[in-house]
Parts: sequence; structure tokens; C-alpha cells
Amino acid sequence: MYALYGKEYSDAQTHYVFDKETHLFGCNVGWIPKLLRGLLSSSASEPLKWNISVGSALEQAGFPARTLVINLKPNGKKPNLSLYEVMAVWGWSSHEWTPIMFHLRGLFIDDDPTEFESTDFYRSDRDVEDPIFSMMYLEGSVRNGKLFGPWTPPRPGSTNSVLLWPDCLKYFWDEAAKLMQ
Repeated sequence: MYALYGKEYSDAQTHYVFDKETHLFGCNVGWIPKLLRGLLSSSASEPLKWNISVGSALEQAGFPARTLVINLKPNGKKPNLSLYEVMAVWGWSSHEWTPIMFHLRGLFIDDDPTEFESTDFYRSDRDVEDPIFSMMYLEGSVRNGKLFGPWTPPRPGSTNSVLLWPDCLKYFWDEAAKLMQ
């Protein structure tokens, strides 16, 4: 599950308030394509390296003091609270596909959902795990400043791993290294 949350920082802690369920993917409804559109020049075409700073991009899109949150295990067999804030997304659009890397902050990681309210909560800086990275790929790319393709993950199959050629892997590695210094 993906959600838009209100976010307010003060006194070394952040207050998160659930706003609504939303989509990260999909050319017409997903936040990643929507925010990326606002950053593209009219000449942007694959192969294209790009980066979205989620907080800044949401503010520019008219959603100040908001963030995107992933509930990693909303329907697990064992009750589990695993909420991750999406801080940034990097992409490499090429050959009609876009591998992406998320910079996540672990707000709750495998916590007991009966101990916390997941729609209105505070997290102090010391309780958050950061940085955490996740990778996947989307069907879709960029040509002449416009997105094309569905911008959705492929359906489950025997090869859903992310294939990264050396130049693409180096791009993601270099961006992750900047956060780990």
C-alpha cells in the first residue's frame, strides 16, 4: 500500500498524519511519473539519468509538507507494521524500461501494529533507520521530454530481478554512496 502523509518536523521528531491512499506507479495516476514530468526539459530523451527529491517535488507540485509512505507488509500472514518514507527516487530510462532506486527511511520495521497508530504518529530521529535502498524497474521511458509506456512494474514472472548494465549500476552506486558518507 502506498499513501500520502502530512509531515511536520520539530524538536528532533517528525509528526506523520495519513492523508490518503495513493499510487506510486502508472503513467496516469502514479506519483513517480507525475513528479518526474515536472522535472523534464523538452529535450529529455533516453538514455536519461534522473533524480526526484520527493519532498521538494511534492512541494513544487502543490503538496507542501507532504511525503510518500510505503506500507511494505499491509496484508502479511503475521501482523506487522513496516512503514517506509520515500525520500528520493533515481532512475535510468533507456530502451523503453526504467530501473529505479528508492532512498527510504525506515519509520517502522517489523514492529507490532498493536503498539503504534499508523495513521497519526511521531518518530524521533534516533528511531528512524536511514538510508535504506530498494530497487525495481518500470516499463516506460522518456522521449522528447514526454513519458511513454505504462510506467508500471512488470507482472510477476520468472525474471523480475533488476538487470543493470555497468554504467547504470555505477550511476546508482554513486548516488547511494553520496548518502552513506
